[in-house]
Amino acid sequence: MLLPALFSLYGCTQTLYTHQQVLQQCQTKTDVLQRFGQPDEINPGPGFDQWTYNMLNRTDWKNPKKQDPTSTLSDTLVKDSIQKADPVKYEKFVKFMIGKDGKILGYKAEGVDLTYKEKDSFGKNLGKITGLILVISLLVAVAMDKNSSNSE
Repeated sequence: MLLPALFSLYGCTQTLYTHQQVLQQCQTKTDVLQRFGQPDEINPGPGFDQWTYNMLNRTDWKNPKKQDPTSTLSDTLVKDSIQKADPVKYEKFVKFMIGKDGKILGYKAEGVDLTYKEKDSFGKNLGKITGLILVISLLVAVAMDKNSSNSE
């Protein structure tokens, strides 16, 4: 009974960063580009730009890119401020408000959980379980030794 309960403590995944921590790690435009890549939509505003990421089928944010983010941003993403564009409402999205100085002014996420979890390897789990079995065996052996010493 004790053994299955102890095994249940060792899950196959571990949380590395919570949803809030992932968003808070993005302090600058460069951080956002490295974490999420190019935005799906950029809307200029007075003193800031709003970057929107459609997160419906996006998984690339989990594997941040190791590249120069300033060279990857295309000028074609910026909407012409003269044309009136209807804002696109995404079902799952992340928005960043980025100041002209490149610092993040705010963010909003809806319909998406950015918690970053990592799967443990089989070898790591096997090592944990083996160690747990050894500790339990040692405890049982000590308890049995004490009982046999008390009964003499």
